[in-house]
Amino acid sequence: MRFLFSRFPAGRVPVPPGVIRPERRVATAPPRGPGRAWMAAGLALALVLAFGTAPRAQGTGGNKPPAALPGKPAAKPAAPSATPAPKGPDPALRAEAEKRAGTLTLASADGERTCSLQLKTVPAPPGFALAFAAGGCPAIAFAAQVAAWMPDPSGAIRLLSAQGRTVAEFTEGAGGAYEALREGDGVYFLAPPSALQDDMVRPEEMLGEWDLARAAGSPLCRWTFSETPAPAGGFAIAVGPGCDAGLAAFQPVAWRLEGGNVLVSSGGGGGTLRFARQEDGGWAKVPERGRPLLMSRP
Repeated sequence: MRFLFSRFPAGRVPVPPGVIRPERRVATAPPRGPGRAWMAAGLALALVLAFGTAPRAQGTGGNKPPAALPGKPAAKPAAPSATPAPKGPDPALRAEAEKRAGTLTLASADGERTCSLQLKTVPAPPGFALAFAAGGCPAIAFAAQVAAWMPDPSGAIRLLSAQGRTVAEFTEGAGGAYEALREGDGVYFLAPPSALQDDMVRPEEMLGEWDLARAAGSPLCRWTFSETPAPAGGFAIAVGPGCDAGLAAFQPVAWRLEGGNVLVSSGGGGGTLRFARQEDGGWAKVPERGRPLLMSRP
């Protein structure tokens, strides 16, 4: 037996004659049963619990809007927000503009340089529109910078540049006139043409004595305006005895008229004081900065 079996290779057993050798079959995986489906579902549930989302199937077209639920219409995309309409000027501000709008005369203090200016109520950034007369206002240099105007709650009128900067601020004075002091430039007036004509003062009206006071009825000093020419120009002025020390230190030496105002010059380096006529006939220092100073007849 050992000899007979050794003639055949290992694993090969001779088949007797007449017996058919069975065909060798290749093993195949058994069909997937219900157990495999439950395992896949369990894996998907575990991913949802761990990461908050289930794996997305490939090739679904990317981010698509969710389908509408049965019985409910699909959500419409949000409409783009409309650009808000620009707001107009504040009603109170427009009311102030209507009070001050009109045709005015812009003039230098001496009245030699003038031009006509119309203040309008039409909004024009950065304020309200204005217009100079034909040819502009070449006589007054800063007028070329003015692009709009704005009424101020204090009652003033501000002339503005195109960037909104205040070029000149005119404070309200007597008789419907406004006046502005531009540093290094001088004093200017903005008023109806008739107001400037009525405000002109004759030198003889100023001759004689004038009391100076911080408050009405409490004189501190007395000046006397004469018609004697002063050495440095204008007319001589004399200071009465018992003058307040602060006013005496100013050392007034001359007076003159300029653009309807009274200018008093100092001999001690104190500069010049400007007085504008008031509705009661008296005079007050302008612009109204610092301590007030009134001038009236004794």
